[in-house]
Amino acid sequence: MSKPRKDLASTAPAPAPAAGGTSAPAAGEAPATAAGAPAVVTADPRRILRAELRRKAIHLAFVIVPITLVHPWLPWPRTRGEWTVLLVLLVLTAVSLDLIRIHEHRIGTFFRNFFGQMIRDHEATQLLGSTYLLIATLLAVDLFPPPVAAAAVGFTVLGDALAALVGRASGRTRFFGKSLEGTLGGLAACLAWASYLAVGGHLSWEVAISGALVASLVELLPIPLDDNLGITLFSGYAMKLMMGMYA
Repeated sequence: MSKPRKDLASTAPAPAPAAGGTSAPAAGEAPATAAGAPAVVTADPRRILRAELRRKAIHLAFVIVPITLVHPWLPWPRTRGEWTVLLVLLVLTAVSLDLIRIHEHRIGTFFRNFFGQMIRDHEATQLLGSTYLLIATLLAVDLFPPPVAAAAVGFTVLGDALAALVGRASGRTRFFGKSLEGTLGGLAACLAWASYLAVGGHLSWEVAISGALVASLVELLPIPLDDNLGITLFSGYAMKLMMGMYA
């Protein structure tokens, strides 16, 4: 999810000058400016972008799932029932690991030290985005026809990842707390995936494009729901509705 970057700043007060001159800042305090105000220490944007690239690389690897849903080349899973069994096992494993990570301080510290900024602050006490993505995929497979499930999950994987990366790299215009540039990047990715499915005959153009537009709108709006769930479910239901209209 493309979110505005927040700079990290130290707000330690400037040390009082010693008699006869200006004292050096004490250990641990921010250096003072010429006017005596504390200097602002900002986070390195390149380091933040690198962490986002690593996080979204894992996210993008999940595109193998929607591709396999429309091109069942694996010997297993192939049917909806087999996909459900696999995804239930993955969801249970992911949720169990998250609960251990959240409630066991040492495990949580290990995850934070190992993954660093790849784990966002709010995920310290919540499920990881990857867990939500697995839950969203399980729901999509059970609720929607395979082509619609593949489209919805693909919009989530590709659109959300590109929106976050473009927003981090070049986001300037703020809109609903996110960057318009990131949203346009996500929309381009969704339209590309929709075109792939339409050209391949998996979905009609009307259904595929409507899903891409809904997915991008959900990514932009401040909906109080994790993007992995929101994009997948809203775009999936929109396409299912469109399929009924054009049946």
